Amino acid sequence: MAEIHRLDVTAAVGAPEATPAELLAVGVWKGKGAAFPAEASGLDGRAGGRLAEAIAAHDFEGEANGTLFVTMPAGSPWKRILLVGLGPRNEATLETVRQAAGTAARAAQEAGVRRGASLLLGDVPPEAGYGEWVEAQAEAAVLSTYQFLDFRTKDTDKIKRLESWTLIETDKSRANGLVKAVERGRTIARGTNTTRWLGGLPGNHATPSFLAAQARGIAEANGFGCTVMEPKALEEMGMGALLSVARGSEEPCRFIVLEAKVSESAPWVAFVGKGITFDSGGISIKPAANMWDMKYDMCGAGAVLGLFSCLKAVAPKVNVVGAIPTTENLPGGRATKPGDIVTSYSGKTIEILNTDAEGRLVLADALTYVARTYKPAAIVDLATLTGACVIALGHYAAGLMSNDEALASRLEAAGRRSGEKVWRLPLWDDYKEHLKSSFADIKNITDASAGAGTITAACFLSEFVEGRPWAHLDIAGTAWWEKDRPYTPKGPSGFGVRLLADLLTHWEG
Repeated sequence: MAEIHRLDVTAAVGAPEATPAELLAVGVWKGKGAAFPAEASGLDGRAGGRLAEAIAAHDFEGEANGTLFVTMPAGSPWKRILLVGLGPRNEATLETVRQAAGTAARAAQEAGVRRGASLLLGDVPPEAGYGEWVEAQAEAAVLSTYQFLDFRTKDTDKIKRLESWTLIETDKSRANGLVKAVERGRTIARGTNTTRWLGGLPGNHATPSFLAAQARGIAEANGFGCTVMEPKALEEMGMGALLSVARGSEEPCRFIVLEAKVSESAPWVAFVGKGITFDSGGISIKPAANMWDMKYDMCGAGAVLGLFSCLKAVAPKVNVVGAIPTTENLPGGRATKPGDIVTSYSGKTIEILNTDAEGRLVLADALTYVARTYKPAAIVDLATLTGACVIALGHYAAGLMSNDEALASRLEAAGRRSGEKVWRLPLWDDYKEHLKSSFADIKNITDASAGAGTITAACFLSEFVEGRPWAHLDIAGTAWWEKDRPYTPKGPSGFGVRLLADLLTHWEG
């Protein structure tokens, strides 16, 4: 695992001036006179009245994610104070705080600050506890300052890096909860950044064998089990759907399985991540424009690896298995052709009408494998599966389809808490009619007139879960983003790690 820039987020308890830093961030509510939190009431005196002057002059009004740097007079503990807007107090949520915390850390980094600090922002919102409130702020600081720098060779001395960020709690009775929450938030955010890093690597670096090596490294570092199956073993097992996608590539495919067991009696929860390390579409080749984006087609696999890299901090009460079918999808003399029929691991035959609908093929074999091998209490797959999902939901929510109401509800709740939103789409039998094949048990795409491409793709996957409780997350729109957001820089988002970590944290029964 390469060294990813890891912001050091720590906790401190006591008066703000006891924490040495170049900059102190302070949250401000929007409203008449823009209100400081009680903990910051003495700061304006330290600033020679400059904070109040800025607010009185309407330079800063507490708008959500607004910022204002105020230079401090000589002798102050900080060179600058950064005012960060929280918006109206009565509208604040956990996501409000998370975004403000990310905005603060990134603004500090962009200003060239190396050592910063922040008073805990806002109030504990009604939907969260103290730990979740602090955790969200630690997460956001790490997430917002992430940079992908692996291939930069010029002007590296000009790169600005925030090296340390301290979250300050003035109430000493909360010290234990503060430290635990900061550690957990920092670790889960670093897992998310691992997913971002994997997604940013080009296809000539992040190959199937590379992902397998990362999985082995994560397993070794954490004491997890790891099995990597190569083409010969997959042929003997009958994983014909996965192998059909791999036929056109010189890079051998892999099927990676990670296991984290807490006890023999605990149920299994399975996560399956699509790992197409580069998707040209195969024989059904994609247009050349923006094909480079297809290095991101392994973001589902990246989410599973990122989750396992921080799983010890999550401390689930269930056994967790992660399965990653990974290959390239390329044209070639041996590549699968439209019209070919293959036999999946389940024994069902699949007519492949379009080789660019390959993600569902590799997932089909992986889903059946985890269903039969672990008989899990739940299976969740993550895949950059359909462009139709981007059209339906844009980049703000993943598509959720499930055969189990309880699992779907759990994921929806996890999405609300983590800020990684999901939106449920139907999985009705009506859609399955369009997948009937005249020559095989099922075909991998529907006729164009059927529409609902995201739903019919999920319907295809539902045929391979052996009746286990299952949910499909189409992350095509959320796995990467074309512009900066408060705690998500442009590029791979790492979507799924925090969602699944929250799901496991609140898993009961």
